[in-house]
Amino acid sequence: MPSQTKTGRQAWLTQGFGILKNQGAAGLTIDNLTTAMGRTKGAFYHHFKNRQDYSKKLLELWEERQANEIIRISKQKKTFEAINQTLVDLSEKAMDPEIEVAIRAWALRDPLAREFQERIDTHRAKFLVELFSLMTDDPDHAQLFAIIRYCFYIGSHQIIPALDDGTYKEKLAELTRMFFLYTDSGAIRPPTNRQIT
Repeated sequence: MPSQTKTGRQAWLTQGFGILKNQGAAGLTIDNLTTAMGRTKGAFYHHFKNRQDYSKKLLELWEERQANEIIRISKQKKTFEAINQTLVDLSEKAMDPEIEVAIRAWALRDPLAREFQERIDTHRAKFLVELFSLMTDDPDHAQLFAIIRYCFYIGSHQIIPALDDGTYKEKLAELTRMFFLYTDSGAIRPPTNRQIT
């Protein structure tokens, strides 16, 4: 069972994601948080040193949920198909397009948010390169496939209206088939027996 402190902190962070969705990063003030929580500023400072510390904890949680955890679980699989399916399933469950957009907008103005967003993007993209290295031995093509796949993932949630889940999965499957067709055409070198480490 989590401690009282962790449970209390989690509630504050959950509330912060709600504010991000509705008001953007500018709404993440201590006054807004305490009002939304129905708590005092003293309760806020019991869990966080200041607003900057709160922002850091919020971004750390986002990074863990949206990158680290998904990649860690996906890497437990061994084949391209199994890793890819796990990645798609976990991303679908974890992804919240409105928060993703809000944090990216936040990163354009705030150095701390930018640091986290850059690290998340780098981690996700690196993992996709590793994934597509199971499809081809050509590192340039693995990187190209990774960029296309990642841009599709981010872009499909940022366009207005965003792609619904069914359309997203359908187009992603077609994109993956295109990569395989390109591989089968002999345009790129086939992979050796390789696993993601």
